[in-house]
Amino acid sequence: MTLGQEFRKGFWRDNAVFRLLLGLCPALAVTTSAENGLGMGLATTFVLVASGTLVSLLRRLIPRQVRIASYIVIIATFVTIVDYAIQAISLDLYNALGAFI
Repeated sequence: MTLGQEFRKGFWRDNAVFRLLLGLCPALAVTTSAENGLGMGLATTFVLVASGTLVSLLRRLIPRQVRIASYIVIIATFVTIVDYAIQAISLDLYNALGAFI
């Protein structure tokens, strides 16, 4: 393995910190005010907790062949719920976060 291949492997594939930070980009983009940051934080927390709970409850019932697709549908459902809830609660917050949710 060449030095360049080893660098790419360490930077892209095996770098957990880099991969985790990519998930924070939307949160960093909207934290121009405390309200936006709190809204994004609460939305993210709700989606992670709710989808994680539902996935854990259903993981033995979902066939292995469609497991990833099922997880994507579950997560997308909770993201849609959060999107509609934010739009109903605060239109200003929805306009600030809409593109990132």
